[in-house]
Amino acid sequence: MRKRTITPIFPSPGYNLLIPDWPVEQFMLRIGKGCSDYSDKFEKLNELFEADRHSMKEKGIPPKVRKYIFSIKEQLRRGVLTFEYLERRTSLTIPKKKVTKK
Repeated sequence: MRKRTITPIFPSPGYNLLIPDWPVEQFMLRIGKGCSDYSDKFEKLNELFEADRHSMKEKGIPPKVRKYIFSIKEQLRRGVLTFEYLERRTSLTIPKKKVTKK
């Protein structure tokens, strides 16, 4: 049995993450995957970044969306993804409806 080891990043790069003054809906649209449907659950972007899994569950956000938001938050914290990249991103992902053939 092989154990998986994760090398910690030292020092942790994103604990002093500067969160921009964007509306929550704009951030959720830019990260995509239907997260914009749940943007009304948060008033400010800081509230979203300080939320844990229990508070998101209480607000009625489904598990897949919660996992995706947490993965984006972690990528931003580690510096893999930046707010500048999200700001320049022009293609806003809008969920497409599946066409069924009869």
